[in-house]
Amino acid sequence: MPLAGAAIGAASGALGAALTDVGINDQFMKDVAQALQSDNAALFLLIRKMTTDKVLADLQGVGGTVLRTSFDHTQEEALRQALAGAAATTPATGPAA
Repeated sequence: MPLAGAAIGAASGALGAALTDVGINDQFMKDVAQALQSDNAALFLLIRKMTTDKVLADLQGVGGTVLRTSFDHTQEEALRQALAGAAATTPATGPAA
């Protein structure tokens, strides 16, 4: 299993380096990675053009936390509400992530 872990680590490092090159801050990604608890994940998105209402509809109820965004306050609140829908509809089974 150590070989598989090394391969995953190498792939993660390469992905991190590739994302840094297009505008996602490397230190921010490292800070988020260190803050993650076991069985959690982080998703970094760099989007140049999108249709906000379609994205929000697709994210409705999936859960998650917004750490940083370039949205204006109205768009950011709409995103937070779309993600929060999962917490309201999912029964609590343990501590919140």
